[in-house]
Amino acid sequence: METSQHILDVILRYKSPLPKDAPDRSDEGALKFLGLIYRAVKNSEPVRMVLPAFPFKSPNSSVKVLGALPDKAEDVALAHLNGLCAAIEDMYPPGAILTIVSDGLVYNDLLGVPDHTVWTYGHSLRQLTKTKGYTHIEFARLKDLLGISSLRDEIDDMAYAAAAPSVRLALMHRYSNSNWDSITNESYVNNDENKRLTYCGYLKFLALDLAKTYPVGQGRTKSAFKRGIEVIAKSMLRRGEAFARAVRENYPDHVRLSIHPSTGEDKISISILPTKRVVTPWHSTLAIMVDGTVLAGQRETFEEDLKLELVYEDGRPSYFRERSPLYQWNYSTPVVFEPTYPCGIMIRPDEGSKPLSIQDIDAPKVRELAELNSPVILRGFTQTKNRDAYVAKSHELGVPTPWKFGLVLEVKDRGNEGQGLNNVLSQEWMPFHFDGMFKTQKRSRDDGSEYLVPNPPRFQFFAAVTPSPKNTGFTLFSSSKLVFDHLPESKPFKHLESRTWSVKTPSFDQSIVGNMPLVTTHPSTNRPCLRYHERWPQEKTRFDPTEVEIENDDGSLSDVLEKLLHDRRVCYWHSWKEGDLIVNDNISMMHTRSSFQAGVDRELWRIHFD
Repeated sequence: METSQHILDVILRYKSPLPKDAPDRSDEGALKFLGLIYRAVKNSEPVRMVLPAFPFKSPNSSVKVLGALPDKAEDVALAHLNGLCAAIEDMYPPGAILTIVSDGLVYNDLLGVPDHTVWTYGHSLRQLTKTKGYTHIEFARLKDLLGISSLRDEIDDMAYAAAAPSVRLALMHRYSNSNWDSITNESYVNNDENKRLTYCGYLKFLALDLAKTYPVGQGRTKSAFKRGIEVIAKSMLRRGEAFARAVRENYPDHVRLSIHPSTGEDKISISILPTKRVVTPWHSTLAIMVDGTVLAGQRETFEEDLKLELVYEDGRPSYFRERSPLYQWNYSTPVVFEPTYPCGIMIRPDEGSKPLSIQDIDAPKVRELAELNSPVILRGFTQTKNRDAYVAKSHELGVPTPWKFGLVLEVKDRGNEGQGLNNVLSQEWMPFHFDGMFKTQKRSRDDGSEYLVPNPPRFQFFAAVTPSPKNTGFTLFSSSKLVFDHLPESKPFKHLESRTWSVKTPSFDQSIVGNMPLVTTHPSTNRPCLRYHERWPQEKTRFDPTEVEIENDDGSLSDVLEKLLHDRRVCYWHSWKEGDLIVNDNISMMHTRSSFQAGVDRELWRIHFD
């Protein structure tokens, strides 16, 4: 039961806030969901969840969205949801599967969206999921809930459009409530809090979605438009109730998730975008700041903001980006910048351009980007395994800082030969840390006694010479900013600011370092940064343990920080490809490595620089 509770806790991390005027009945729902999860865990099966969502883009593409096809908003949402499932797998190896059931055909005719447009949107989502490797996500269509044998699994847009009216009729015939009140009767809204919340949500988005379809003006007053929206919203609510019943009866062993606000007894309402505002990707457009902050809003609003520019992907508008000279490299070196979830950015040569080498990389701009949004991944450049070129680029990035191993550390499995670096040169999973904590220097107190303080480098510069086998040997990067963003109310940021901590280990010349601030200020951005080392007792390693203690803490703050460092909303998992380069800010970020098979040829190069 403990594992089941931990899994439910992971799901609840993604829970959306309860509306202020709604009663909280999530304790009732928790018992139900815990039972479903427990049955899966008892049988060592994946935890299954179902989410009705991703219908189609808002028809108002001039104000709200960038078009009818999935864009960066859907991509980020799917990455966010896939991360939820991956977080469950991190603690429970059978993992989790999320089935997304598109409700597009349930409502699209009411909003004037063609059936073939719904098919194209859904088909593109499936392709996106496959391309990006979101392996924990599956899709189902409305027809799959109805068991219509005459419709084959692989159906094209024309066959889909031809069948759509019959599918909608079949849904209402089989699952609608025959005792549904008259559409003029308000009881079914006012007497059910969840229906009221959903209905109010419908009214809110319909007013904008249908503003272009049914414009107010000659022949239609504002009050007539409002009445029309109410009629459509009630029709949507009636169809939605039938659809919800179909989902409930077809997925009885699944944890029910929802994009709509609810009281929590029947479903878990979640945020499917990593934004402070609870919005959906098909009703909004994304803007991504230079520091990686993701904003969601209306297309029209972002278009009017002179600080933003529109970014195209695959020839289509995809998202807005904060304007910055850091994205402007020499015209002879065309590159593409791709945000990675949940932090960092990937830079690669533009398709169709001439091959670009490590010499073409704009080192000063990469360095500054890394200070704002690490890690910076450089993929697809040539000569990255040329040691001389790699060392030369480190001098362009800053001032390289050798240590006991020299300038270039060859990070690979050396068995039990730790060379004084603990488990760095092994295939073991490592604790979260910042580099150079044990690269110390002596300071003198007023009484003449000496003590040690860390002298860490500002950055790491990695090169992938030989990556490990697929799905092993990941390097994990966690952002201080995201850790602070997700602190629980019981451990607010001010609770961390005044804390100090200490660490000791038999490795690294038997280092003992104490009285270190838990939060420090970044020397360039002036932003607060977490400085910490994950506790690593002997039972986690065949090498030396690392003891960590936060002063005046009973261990609960360490528990919170270590959970957040591994949290998929905070932590980017990098799967290395041969020739990859990464520049990472060692002040604002913490990192670790997952385990890999002993004896494989995985080899990374690493240079520290200031």
